[in-house]
This record gives sequence, C-alpha cells and structure tokens, in this order.
Amino acid sequence: MGGDLAPKATVEGAVRAARDFGAEVVLVGDREVLKQELAQYGRAGLKLSVEHADEVVAMDESPLESVLAKPNSSIHVGFELVRRREVAAFVSAGNSGAVMAAGMAILGTLTGVDRPAIASLVPTAGGLALLVDAGANTEVKPLNLAQFTLLGAAYCRRVRQIAKPRVGILSNGEEPSKGNELTRAAAALVAQFDRAGFSYIGYVEGRDINHGKADVVVTDGFTGNVVLKTMEGFAGFLQANLREVFSSSAAGRLAYLLVRRRLRLMRTKVDPSEYGGAPLLGLNGVAIVAHGASTGWAIRNAIRACSPEAVQQANADVVELLSRRPSLTVPAKAGGKGLKGILGRVRERLHRHARDSRDGKEPHATPAHPQSGVNADHSAASAEHDQTKTGAAAPEGSAAQPNGRSTAGERSGSGAERKRSAGRSEPSAAPQREH
Repeated sequence: MGGDLAPKATVEGAVRAARDFGAEVVLVGDREVLKQELAQYGRAGLKLSVEHADEVVAMDESPLESVLAKPNSSIHVGFELVRRREVAAFVSAGNSGAVMAAGMAILGTLTGVDRPAIASLVPTAGGLALLVDAGANTEVKPLNLAQFTLLGAAYCRRVRQIAKPRVGILSNGEEPSKGNELTRAAAALVAQFDRAGFSYIGYVEGRDINHGKADVVVTDGFTGNVVLKTMEGFAGFLQANLREVFSSSAAGRLAYLLVRRRLRLMRTKVDPSEYGGAPLLGLNGVAIVAHGASTGWAIRNAIRACSPEAVQQANADVVELLSRRPSLTVPAKAGGKGLKGILGRVRERLHRHARDSRDGKEPHATPAHPQSGVNADHSAASAEHDQTKTGAAAPEGSAAQPNGRSTAGERSGSGAERKRSAGRSEPSAAPQREH
C-alpha cells in the first residue's frame, strides 16, 4: 500500500517475479485491495499468496512512532514474517525510515553492528559500485563508517562475487590530510581491521565513483543520498538533451538510427528501475528498500535482488570479523540507552505482545513513546533518518533462489531463497493467508 504507484505496481512486480523467476511471493497489505489487483492477472501455476495487514505507514510519518503505533502495518507484518522464518526476505517501497526502524526493532542488528545502512548500486565505467550509506543515517560516528566498509565489502564478496573488493571513503580529496574529523577518524579505524577480505584504497572523490575506482564507496547517509539523487538527476538531464538532439532535425534522426542500440544500453545502465532496490545491510535478516516511485518492473527487479543465502553468508562474515576486534563493535549502553536500547525495548514489547496474543492473554499496554531524552549518540534527525527512496541494482547472478520466498509490503516486494515471496498492501485484520 506504500509507494507512489502502489498497490498496482507492487502487485504487477510480484506477478512478474513469480512468473519470471519462479519465486514464491507473499503480498502483504489490505486483502480486498490486493485481491482486486490480482484479479487482473492470470495466476495459474504462480506461487502468490496474500497476508492481511490493515494499517498503512504514510511517507511523512515518524519512523519510530509508526513502529509503536501501527503494529499491523504491512512493514511491520512483513518483518514479522521474516523473523518467524516464514519468508526469506522483505521488500518495501514505502517509508524508508519506518523500514529501518521496524527492521531494527523486529529483527535487530547483527552482533556488534551499531546501525544498518542502505547499500545502493550505482553505474560505473566498468560495471557497478556499491554506495554505502545511501540514506539510512544522516548523522554518523567514525565507528559507523568503519563498520559500513565491512558491510559493503562482505556484500560485494558474497553477492557480487568480487574476491577482494576495493573500498574507499568518500572525501573532498585523495590525500590523507583531506576530509574532516569524521573521515580521518573512520580511516584510522579501518586500518585496525583484518583486511584480508578487501582492499582499502583510502579516500575517493565524487568524480571517482562513476569512473569505477572503488567497488565500495563509504559515506554518511546524508551525503550518500545527495550523491545518489544527483546522479539520478543528471541521468535524466542527459537523456532529455540527447532526445532533443536526435529529434530536432532529419540529420539527428538519421544519426539516432545508427546509434540507437548503444543508447538503449546506456539508458538501461542509468535506469534505477533496472536495479530494483537497495539492501539494508547490517540487519539480522534480509530486507530490500525499493525506490518510492518504483514501477512494476522495478519491484520485479527488487525481488530479484534479494539473494538471501548470499546475504546471510555476508552477515556471518561480518559477525566473525567483528568478534575478533571487540574495540570495533558497539558496547551495550548502560540502562539500555541510545537508539539501539530504545529499539531493543520496543522489540521485547512487540515479541511479548505476539506471545500473549497467541496464548490468548490480554496484551501488555505499550506506551505511546519509548523513554524520551535519549540520543546523545543518535540524534533525532538520524533516528528518523532521511526517508529516502533509493534503487539498488540486482547484482550479477542474483536472481531469487528457486526455493526462496519473499514478501512485498508497504512499498515493498521481495524474492528469496525459500522460493516464497510475499507482497502486501495494508489491510485490516490478520487472518490466515490466502492463496
């Protein structure tokens, strides 16, 4: 039910993924709305089902409040399916801030990881580069950037099959003296990692990203989102100008006939819908954040991008590496303070509520807000991080596993290794799943 073109685009994408990849997709959302959309398609032999969710998280809602106030939203229900291992991955084109907050509250982060990060694939001269973070955390600490290098490198190794990815930190110059206190402190922390699995190449500049100098470019979510949106804007500007050049005269139209095949390839390379969605790295599970304006084709490709088995292997690599460097992990805060402490308490309440509901007990009351006044480390701006909509390319060879299953929720769709994928629009009750 989330996303600029939902639920039509979400359902179309789920049907395409089920048909093209043999994925099992669970659509999460308002049952009646989804049934009406599904009635437009021939579904014989397709593994599609509907999971009811009767609440919707609006694009301008507070991420943290949505987790507490809307336990029946499709975002929430979709992550619960992942937690219970009924699906292998979750895809959403909805409020990205709410997706991150719900993911942290319901699934939690990997052991030792402070915050998840959106990893968006961007086109380069030689292929693709991974931009981490592309919008999840507008304010970060040096430790966050250092951990983003690990998350991005592990993803590239396991999912994109790059044996030793080149990792750089985005800065205003290549020299070690450039950057600011944040980037210099992060670079010093990266030097402490066991870098057998990746090659740290130091600072990279904005112009180096599309030249393919690094396989992973690390930055904070504010800068990363500006970079991503600038690239998208320039791609649109370039295509519009080329269209004008080739259509303004007979000579231009003749020239177009000679180069149209190459132009189509270029357009495909810079089209965010071809990449589908961006993985939310660092969660204890698989989640894909799709662009808010995702079309059916984009949702289909977001489902393809899940690669749950490879992501789980990358997660294991990160946990193992951090276990050898306790100084580079996040210590538990006294009294459960900080954003992770808040979300940890939310997670306990949510799971207790679910247990009580199953046992027929009266659920415990949940306060409207968690303990306030927390966040010297995690500012409110970061907790309700940039609600960006971003696209991520399905890496080469990352089609949904034939036996995988994923869910498409709020603004979401996802294909996964259990061969079952769920896509939901937010409905009103939570009865059994309909096929």
